[in-house]
This record gives sequence, structure tokens and C-alpha cells, in this order.
Amino acid sequence: MLLGYDDEPVAVVEVTESRVVGAGEIDESFARDEGEGFESVEEWRIAHERFFGQPIGPDTAIVAVRFRVVERL
Repeated sequence: MLLGYDDEPVAVVEVTESRVVGAGEIDESFARDEGEGFESVEEWRIAHERFFGQPIGPDTAIVAVRFRVVERL
């Protein structure tokens, strides 16, 4: 279940891939697919450093999850 900002359900999703990788393994495709408008890995990294309030190095563990929307609610 995918929740919106107000914790209301917005979609049912199916996880298609989940893996733990070093941040250095995040590529442009993954950064763009996150859906936040990132055009580069650098933009992705900076935004996540701001959000989490700490630096992200190449060895920082990232849970990289891909999913597909099964149903919009």
C-alpha cells in the first residue's frame, strides 16, 4: 500500500525489486525513476542529504526499491 502525505492510501503497489546497495551504485536511471524530478545522481544525493540531514558517501547503504502500481485508489 502506498500512502500519501496525509497517510491516506493512494495506491496498491507490487515490489518488483529490493536490494541494499552502496550509494555509489545508484545510477541516473534509478534517480530519475524515483519520480521526484532528479536529472542526475548528484541531484538525487544532494536532496537525500538535505532530507536525512547527513552526508551520503559512496559506501552509504541504500535500500533501493522498485515497484509498479497495481491499482490507484
